[in-house]
Amino acid sequence: MFPLPHANPLSLDLSQFPIRDNLIYCNHAGTAPITRAAANMLKTFADEASGHASTVYDAWTKRMEETRAIAARLVGSDPSEIAFTKSTTAGLNLVATGIDWKKGDVVVVEEKTFPANWYPWKIAEKRGATLWFWPERDGRYDIADLEARLQQGGVRLVAATSANFATGYRADLEAIGALCAKHHALHCVDAIQTLGVFPIDVRKCHIDFLSADSHKWLMGPEGAAIFYCAKDKLGLIDDTLVGWYGREAFWNYDQLGAPPDRATRRFEEGAPNVAGVMAMGESLKVLAAVGIDRISVRNRTLCRILESGFAAQGWTIISPRDEKNASSIVSTWKQGIDPTKLAAELWKQSKVWVVSRRGYLRVSPHFYQSEAEMEFLLEGVKRITA
Repeated sequence: MFPLPHANPLSLDLSQFPIRDNLIYCNHAGTAPITRAAANMLKTFADEASGHASTVYDAWTKRMEETRAIAARLVGSDPSEIAFTKSTTAGLNLVATGIDWKKGDVVVVEEKTFPANWYPWKIAEKRGATLWFWPERDGRYDIADLEARLQQGGVRLVAATSANFATGYRADLEAIGALCAKHHALHCVDAIQTLGVFPIDVRKCHIDFLSADSHKWLMGPEGAAIFYCAKDKLGLIDDTLVGWYGREAFWNYDQLGAPPDRATRRFEEGAPNVAGVMAMGESLKVLAAVGIDRISVRNRTLCRILESGFAAQGWTIISPRDEKNASSIVSTWKQGIDPTKLAAELWKQSKVWVVSRRGYLRVSPHFYQSEAEMEFLLEGVKRITA
């Protein structure tokens, strides 16, 4: 059955995506397949670690620094502003636990965000801050609501999500950042649902902190994440997680009391996830070679096929369809259809993998997939729900 016909408008090396030989995978907003390059790097690491151990550590360090440079280009920062963490949550926790919160500080949190961008700010609340929940209105977040709250004063940080995991609503990070800058509030972004699909420029969007794991749209392994901290904001985050690896001259093991590294890598407190970071780097290279601008256009082309196809079958499209707020997530529902059961039947009958979130059927394709695969998915839905 697989792979289905593929027009390949981006002239991709399709061997990088072996999952196409087995199924149609449309849960990149969950846990994406890793690229062949990432898989090969994991194998290379295993061979080197078992056969050579620390004698090749210099080569590993070089590869990790190459990954840091690629990650910096991805978000428009300097490599010195990038650290590697184990998850999106870990990066957000660095901010939530590291800031010296004062009574009266307000943290803006989206009302129906993913838990990763909610629990860390409860720590800030315990330390004296107050949480203000930005209301979700028909699956969207009105920038006017944020502006009105900022005008009241007291907001120290806005915890934004680049795209909502359930509705697919993509935030206008540039507009949010402009408001934060105007009202002297920090701008912290959970970018996991758009990094790798849509361009993000931390300077243009006035982003102070950004965190994103590689296991979704970046097509890297779990446990390898990018954390960005603007160099002029480093002093705002106390060393809540400390260790030898994040210090100046960390290789001098006889020196105790060394100061934190002057770059964002100070937050890499202990032994790094060498395999994960190097594998993430390989997937970043694959995406960079294609170009994020081209990926975003391709993904929206695939999503428009899904949106039109579901609408033609009488489904209500919840995710935005306007290009300003549309993401690569198509969320939809239909009266009388249980999305969880439908997803299970699609897998059972057609080897199509989609999921249910918040009562919606959520479909999240990526750039390497084809129009034919989207049509195959829609035909499966039509057949099962007829």
